[in-house]
Amino acid sequence: MTIILSFAALWVVLNYFLYKYIHKYRTYIYIVAGIISAISLTQEVNIINLGYVGFSFFLAVMFTGVVDKSNVKKSMVATRAEMAILGTIFIIVHGIKYFVYILEYKDIFGEKAYFYIGIFSLLVAIPLFLTSFIEIRKKINGKLWKKLHKLSYIFYLSIGLHLILIQNTRMYFYIGIFGLYFILRVWTLIEKKSNKKPQKKIIQAS
Repeated sequence: MTIILSFAALWVVLNYFLYKYIHKYRTYIYIVAGIISAISLTQEVNIINLGYVGFSFFLAVMFTGVVDKSNVKKSMVATRAEMAILGTIFIIVHGIKYFVYILEYKDIFGEKAYFYIGIFSLLVAIPLFLTSFIEIRKKINGKLWKKLHKLSYIFYLSIGLHLILIQNTRMYFYIGIFGLYFILRVWTLIEKKSNKKPQKKIIQAS
């Protein structure tokens, strides 16, 4: 719990001061992240292949969309795609590591629900991951891209269920985090709708 929150806070702080450089040198950062992730696959257990680092990136990305307007939010929005890509790179390692473990030591068809939900969340993450790269995004119609990336809510929900259903000592932490996120998400949607209503009336009156 402390590790995840500490890393999430670290990404926010680094992003606040270095977001221009993160965006400019994103390709090199992806390569370094890929190398680190590959190395973590060769190790037994660490904070990367356990999924902590990957989730910390997504935690920062998740709350970017629901916090009030501020300089911190602006810097996070500027590199939200980069943060999501890095989160996916690290979370894929967790998925691969655990999937291999299941194949070697357990029955893949006899696992608990959280395992299958985890696999589902990775499958949802793949199109989001690929279309987050600017080079690919430019080739996709804007409306289609927005519709596709609404899958991110399904991804967050499935990740939340995956973590909660593991039922370890961090279960209540995950319930609190995802509960807070979805409450704030609903609240921001309500605010957006309420802000649009007066504008429609003005247009009709004119």
